[in-house]
Amino acid sequence: MRPPDPGRPTWAEIDLGALLHNYRTLCGLLDCALQIADGGLAIEGTASGPNPKSAIRNPQSEIPTPQSAIGTPRVIPVIKANAYGHGSVPVARALAGAGACGFALTIVEEGVALREAGVGQEILVLEGCWPGQEKEALRYRLMPAVYSVSSIRRLAEAARAAGERVPVHLKIDTGMNRLGVPWNDMGAVLDALLASDSLRLRGTFSHLASAEEEDASFTLEQTRRFHQAVGLVRDRGLDPGELHLANSAGLLYHPGLRSMSARPGIALYGYFPDPERCPESLRPVLSLKSRIGQIRTVPPGASVGYNRLFAAERTTRAATLPVGYADGYRRSLTGKGWAIVRDRLVPVIGSVNMDMIVIDVTDFSEIQEGEEVILLGSSTHCRVDASAWACWLNTSAYEILCGISPRVPRVYPASGTSTA
Repeated sequence: MRPPDPGRPTWAEIDLGALLHNYRTLCGLLDCALQIADGGLAIEGTASGPNPKSAIRNPQSEIPTPQSAIGTPRVIPVIKANAYGHGSVPVARALAGAGACGFALTIVEEGVALREAGVGQEILVLEGCWPGQEKEALRYRLMPAVYSVSSIRRLAEAARAAGERVPVHLKIDTGMNRLGVPWNDMGAVLDALLASDSLRLRGTFSHLASAEEEDASFTLEQTRRFHQAVGLVRDRGLDPGELHLANSAGLLYHPGLRSMSARPGIALYGYFPDPERCPESLRPVLSLKSRIGQIRTVPPGASVGYNRLFAAERTTRAATLPVGYADGYRRSLTGKGWAIVRDRLVPVIGSVNMDMIVIDVTDFSEIQEGEEVILLGSSTHCRVDASAWACWLNTSAYEILCGISPRVPRVYPASGTSTA
């Protein structure tokens, strides 16, 4: 598919079919019934083939199934940070069409953007409301997390003033030591919830710190703490509501957590928290592409780019692409990057600039300006994905995907739409 026209020919292609494949695969791990948008058929597991629930067994991660898991577990897609760079509104619409009845994101502003785009499903705000955002959260029917006496009191006051009873989720810190009420010091927060008749506890959750690690001991400990904390909530006469603990790693690698709802993020977009453990067939959703802007011949000994980091050892055909670190093609890929041209890998030569890179196309005959180049993605026989970049740069696929700049248009071939 061509990029938005007219415009600079660098774009990100978002495969909504791959997104829905990943969603259905993850739902299948929870035995979730899901609605297929194109046929209205309620199914369990993946769209075809055996239920993958039995496909993942890790003896280290056999976490006891809690009696506290109530109701039918569901996948709550995490679409924070513009759906990890994929475009939160088109992603939410596609997932809603496949049966998703709610989403999780980080900040109120992200929820407002979804509501203004017409997304009507539940929206859980994982960081809750920062001071002064309570009225906006109520106005846009967001469901904030609460985790402290002050966060409860501010939201309860705004809800009373509006004459509303607002659903909230209680965030418990079971060992991340980042955000949440400490699992072993919950008394004051539970008192505040009990005293707030304008709030209604809809769910209780925590976040796993290291579920992708093969040593499952801390995940087991966090799970034990979570169940103990949920027991304390019940002991105080509160219904904890929907329970959710597993992130992508928890859902993929720890079958014992599948009796509760789960909040996968990176797995929705086709990547595994541990690239060495890929127990399911997930498909990367995003491809980054560009087109050759100019081709020149570089004689032996001549250099390419800033600081003359590349010197040609042979007569070299160099192709310039209109993409650079301002677009998310990281400067630290200098001397490391590869691209795909005509189903073959070619090296990036010279330094990565703010707006341009250069690739070596010497071994191609009759290559022309305007030919497509895959920077992130795959062809029939080649693949350069976010996990590869992450390996080259000693980072994570999460950071790579979130780093694709807003100035790169997102194109959605399945729907024929694009966003600037």
